[in-house]
Amino acid sequence: MLNPKVTVLMSVFNEQTYLRAAIESILNQTFSDFEFLIIDDGSKEPIEDLIADYKDRRISSFRQENLGLARSLNKGLRLAGGNYIARMDADDVCRSDRLELQIRHMAAHPQLDLLGSFFDIVDENGKLIETKELISDPIYRLWRLQFHNNYGHGTVMLKKQAVLKQGMYDETLLYAQDYDLWSRISRKDNTGIIPEVLYHYRLVQQSGQASVRNYDAQLAAAINISNRNLQVCNPSLSEAECVEIRALYWKFQMDGVTVKSIKVLPDTLKGFCRRYEINSVDRINLIKRVKRDAIAEIEKSNLIRTGDKQSVVDQLELN
Repeated sequence: MLNPKVTVLMSVFNEQTYLRAAIESILNQTFSDFEFLIIDDGSKEPIEDLIADYKDRRISSFRQENLGLARSLNKGLRLAGGNYIARMDADDVCRSDRLELQIRHMAAHPQLDLLGSFFDIVDENGKLIETKELISDPIYRLWRLQFHNNYGHGTVMLKKQAVLKQGMYDETLLYAQDYDLWSRISRKDNTGIIPEVLYHYRLVQQSGQASVRNYDAQLAAAINISNRNLQVCNPSLSEAECVEIRALYWKFQMDGVTVKSIKVLPDTLKGFCRRYEINSVDRINLIKRVKRDAIAEIEKSNLIRTGDKQSVVDQLELN
């Protein structure tokens, strides 16, 4: 297609079981001004034949040797003709009005470079496991991004030029490339969330699905990105201190916050506000919310002695 408004970008490695449902959820969108780029990243399954069954001029498919997700998506970005990039994964499905709603929202908020949505996690049969209702407040969401990824990769629509400006996906990363890109692209006013479920992420527990098979490696990559984010906000943080402060929001390394977690929190929050130029009412509201988070976690923590908890709360100085 010449000059489509949106490029839907999908990288495929095998995954033929669910690929038809994914493709058809895009072709049946209520918004039609898009091209659909499908990168076959060296699949051993007959993906080419499956794609060829669809006689839709909006589809362009490219087969290559297996290069990995980041390099495949970057190839798609270089080929993309649209001003907007809508990500899509090969085993997921979209709501039929996903693109329409995202384009309408981007047009109404031209400062946005990244727009996600709520999403459902479903099993191999499409049965609901969990609904992910993401953080709507952009500044609080940006704060939480320093600790963990808070977007569903397949849900996002991006401005192509913003992604190119940031150097696209980091091809040196085997995992968590999306979290890295969101961390680089995000500012205080250029990201958004549509508070509706527009996407269904399929989690196949007993399979070769990459998100299951490589979970530990993905987790390690995400930790490294979070450490980098936190240390930019507070350069004095050691990796051990990153582990402790991260327990405020992500409890996979520690069961709860510690006195050290709370001690390093004020300087990290101040550094965050300086980094992203969070001032005035926005700063006051963020401080109030983070303080509530910290107090709640202090009260729940089994790593702070019960008799010390009120003292730790009293020493919490966020301003």
